[in-house]
Amino acid sequence: MADTHRAGPGPRIERRDFLIVSALVLLCGLFLWGKPWHMDEPFFLAIARQALRDPLHPLTFDFNWYGWEGPMSSMNNTPPVLGYLLAAALSVSGGSEFWTRALFLPFDLAAAWALLAIAARFLHKPLWPVLVVLAGPAWALNLHHVMAERVMAGFALPAIWLFLAGVDDGDRRRFWASGVLAALALMSKYNALFLLPACLFYGYSRGVPLRRLAAWTVVAVCAVAVYHAADRLQGGGAALAAWSVAREAAGGFWSSPSHLARALLAFTGGLSVGGAFWGAWLRPPRWVVLALGAGTALLFCPWLDLAPIVRPTDRLTGFLLALGTMLSLWTLGRGPHRPGAALWMPWIAAVAVLQAAYWSVLARFVVFLLPPLLFALWERLEAERPESLELLGRAGTAAALVLALGVAAVDLRYARAQKSMASETAERYLSKGRRVFCAAHWGLQEYLVAAGAREIDLRRGGWDEAKPGDVVVVTKINSNVVKPRGRRPANVYTMRLESLIPLRHMSGWTGEGAYYSSVMGFLPWSLSLEPVEEFSIVELL
Repeated sequence: MADTHRAGPGPRIERRDFLIVSALVLLCGLFLWGKPWHMDEPFFLAIARQALRDPLHPLTFDFNWYGWEGPMSSMNNTPPVLGYLLAAALSVSGGSEFWTRALFLPFDLAAAWALLAIAARFLHKPLWPVLVVLAGPAWALNLHHVMAERVMAGFALPAIWLFLAGVDDGDRRRFWASGVLAALALMSKYNALFLLPACLFYGYSRGVPLRRLAAWTVVAVCAVAVYHAADRLQGGGAALAAWSVAREAAGGFWSSPSHLARALLAFTGGLSVGGAFWGAWLRPPRWVVLALGAGTALLFCPWLDLAPIVRPTDRLTGFLLALGTMLSLWTLGRGPHRPGAALWMPWIAAVAVLQAAYWSVLARFVVFLLPPLLFALWERLEAERPESLELLGRAGTAAALVLALGVAAVDLRYARAQKSMASETAERYLSKGRRVFCAAHWGLQEYLVAAGAREIDLRRGGWDEAKPGDVVVVTKINSNVVKPRGRRPANVYTMRLESLIPLRHMSGWTGEGAYYSSVMGFLPWSLSLEPVEEFSIVELL
C-alpha cells in the first residue's frame, strides 16, 4: 500500500461517506435533542437569558451554583461565544429543549465533516475510524448538549482542516480562514488551545515559514486577548474565574497523580472502546505487553485507591481499558512515523496535557483526544495490517454504537427523572403553598427553581434557612449536594431510580462510573446495576 502524503488539490471524499456521517450525526441528535436540560446546561442557559435581557452585560447577575449564590462574573470561566449563540437559539426556539439543541446542528455537521476531511487527507479508508469516533459515547452524548465543547468542536475541527488545506494545497485563503476559526474556537472554550500546537507543529514540519506561523498564531489568539483586556478594564473577573477553578482543583483529592493517570488512561480506552485495542492488533512484542501490563497493574493496586472500596469489576475494567490505551500509545511511538504523525502526535500530546491540567478528567474533553489517536492507529493498520481493516472497522463501529446506546439510554433516563421529580414536587408541595428548597444542582435545579423552589444558599446559612414545615429535595449522585451541618427532625421519603441496562455513567454507591467528572471515580462508565439515582424528599418538622 502506498505510504505517501497526498498533497496537491486535496483528497476526494466519497459522497457515500459524506452521507453516512451526516445521517449518523442527525440520528444521534434526534435521539438526544429532546432530553431535559442536563448537567451544566442550566449554567449556560442562565447566561443566555441574561444576554437576551442585556446583551452588553451578559454576566451582571447573581446565580447559585453548587450552593453559593454570587455574581456570575466571578463564576463563569468560559468565553462569551456560547452565551450569545444560546441566547439567539432561545429567542427562536422559545426555550424548547429539542429545538434549542437542534438549532446547533450546523456545528455538529461542521465538526463531523471536518473530521472526515482531516482523516481523508492521510487515510485511504477514512470512514471507519471517523464512524468509531462519532458513534462512541464521548461524541454521541457530549456534542449534543448546549455546552461550550459543542460549539468549540464546530469551529476547532474545521480550523484544523482548513489549516491542512492551506499548507498542503498552497491555499492562502484557507490558511488565514483557519486562523479566524481558531480564534472563534478559543472564544468558545479555552481548551481549544490544543489546536495551536497541533497546527503549528504540522506547519513547521511542512516547511511553512516561522514568520507566517507567528502571524497565524496572532490571528488565532487576538480575539481572546482583546476579550480579556476589555474584561479587565471593566473590572470583570474572567481570568480570575478561570484561574481559581484550576487552582482549587489542583488541591482536590481527585488531582492526585495516580488517580489522574488512572482516569485519563481509562477514559481514553473506555470512550474509544471501538478502537481501544487496535494497538494490540498491531502485534506488539510479548515483552512489551508484559511490561505495560505490569506497570498498569501497579497503577490499579489497592494502595492507590481513593475510594474506600473499589469493586473488583471496576478495578479489572480500569486495568483493561488503561492497558489498551498504553498499548496504543506504545504502538504510535515505535517504528517509522507515518505522514500523519506530524499532526496526530502534537494533537494527542496537547489534549492530554490540557486534560491533565484541567479541574477534572471529563468525557466531554477527552473526546478531542480520540480522533488523532484512532486516526494514527488506523494509518498504521492501513500500512501494516490492511487485510484486517474491514473487520476492525465494522467491529469497532458496532462496539462504539452498542456502548453509546447503553450509556445514552441510562443518561436519558437520569435526565428525565430530574425533570419528573421537579414536576411532582411542584404539584405535591409548591401548589399547596409549601416552601421548597433544592439542595442539588444540574437539571433538578433548573426545573425546581423554575417551578418556584429556592436553591439552598450557604451564604444565607444553608439548611438553616429552611424552617419547620419546609421541604428540601436532595439527590444522591451529585457530588456537590449541599448537606445540613447537623441532624434536624424530619420525615424523609426516598425514591430510587433503577435501570436494567448494566451500565452506570455516574456512580453514587460503590461503582467508579464518572463520565461527567473523575471526581466521582476513574471510569467513564461502570458495569453495574446499582441505582441510577436516589431522590430524598425531606419534610422538616
